[in-house]
Amino acid sequence: MGPIEDLRGEVTIVNSRPALARVDSNGVVKVQESFAAGAPFFVWAEVPSWQTAPIPSHIRSYGDVEKFVPEAAAAAGLDPKQPLPFLVRGRIEAIEFHVLNRVGDEPHNAKKHRKMQAVFELASVDAVMVGFYSPGARGVFTPMDSTIHIHFQSVDNTISGHVQKLTIGKDVTLGFPST
Repeated sequence: MGPIEDLRGEVTIVNSRPALARVDSNGVVKVQESFAAGAPFFVWAEVPSWQTAPIPSHIRSYGDVEKFVPEAAAAAGLDPKQPLPFLVRGRIEAIEFHVLNRVGDEPHNAKKHRKMQAVFELASVDAVMVGFYSPGARGVFTPMDSTIHIHFQSVDNTISGHVQKLTIGKDVTLGFPST
């Protein structure tokens, strides 16, 4: 997962299925199922198989997921002090996400980065979210203010983007690489 070249969209690949999300001239997210895009940086992992477990019903928000991932990783036999990928699958009650939509070629900085984010909200979407947890590399694999970085794809891959906030529904699973 990462931004599309020139910060004009988001790349999400889950189980070898790509989603290139861009904002069209009408302000609508359009997803192209293609690998044909560059990325100035990208975080990825090749995971041959996933071990999954239900997410407890009290884990609902982005912050809850951020706290739960290292606990669940340790329970799955993984080292929670090391960076690791994770998957969340199921019904998401609400999701706030952005797609980078840089216009022109102005120099980029943190303040301008926020302004180029086209923000969207969805309710009741069946999705798969790919995330990366990195407790010691904020701002490298993750945003500066978080230990997790999450992108999502709707199950039909018609909508995708960088997750900012979420409310998890029932019967949602969390997956880690099999040990």
